[in-house]
Amino acid sequence: MSRSYLFIPGDVPRMLQNLDVFEADAVIIDFEDSVAEHEKDEARNLTRTFLKRHNFDTPSIYVRINSTDVFEHCQKDIQALEDLPIEGIVLPKASLASLKVLEKLLPRPINIIGILETPEVFFEVLTLAKYPWMKGFILGAEDLTKTLNISRTVAGSELLYARSQMIFAAAAASIEAIDTPYTDVKNIPGLITDIQTSKALGATAKASIHPNHVRYINEYFTPSQVEINEAKRIVVMAEKNASMRFSLDGKMIDKPVIERAHNLLEKAKKYGVL
Repeated sequence: MSRSYLFIPGDVPRMLQNLDVFEADAVIIDFEDSVAEHEKDEARNLTRTFLKRHNFDTPSIYVRINSTDVFEHCQKDIQALEDLPIEGIVLPKASLASLKVLEKLLPRPINIIGILETPEVFFEVLTLAKYPWMKGFILGAEDLTKTLNISRTVAGSELLYARSQMIFAAAAASIEAIDTPYTDVKNIPGLITDIQTSKALGATAKASIHPNHVRYINEYFTPSQVEINEAKRIVVMAEKNASMRFSLDGKMIDKPVIERAHNLLEKAKKYGVL
């Protein structure tokens, strides 16, 4: 599980060469929206050459392919990725129909992160979440709000339904729920509010389109010392009482709370704060 997913264009050599210095847990090399039509072959060639020469333990490397709606580009993308050391692919306009097309193109099973960016996908999101290769979802708020003809706001109330649907389905299938990028690059207070909102709703990570956002995402999705101390107390009391149900500071603690404490401590270990 990662905290931060950074999109970088696949046709910009300096971004590829520096992808391991941005401090993102995962990098998504983009063949789709950030690459012009006449640069897509260049993006494939650059990415293939670069990844053939470099293998990364961190960050995890994903590639956003073109949508199955643009079949020729999608097919070329998958051919270009064959035998490369990547963690998986990111599928735009994810849907059950697009997965059927993708299955026929892929030479082998691979991790897939689906972008939820069309209104209709939210009527099949739970089935999509349980697809065997599905590793997680990213909310694609820009395309979604454009289709709905509504505006993005700092408060994000217009995304509550979509965020909640994504997060509930991801939790039900035990996959990642990755919140949408915050697109106002210089508005750091707005970014922090957006991160806090998505985390409070249950998102497990957040995507970004600018390296400057990564450190804030990592900070807020890393367990705080207060959270770690509380989780330790719960785990110690559970072991001391040899019970999955007890009272702590006047609050009833039971199995789900104890399991959440264990999970938080595991996450803290992974990110080096425990």
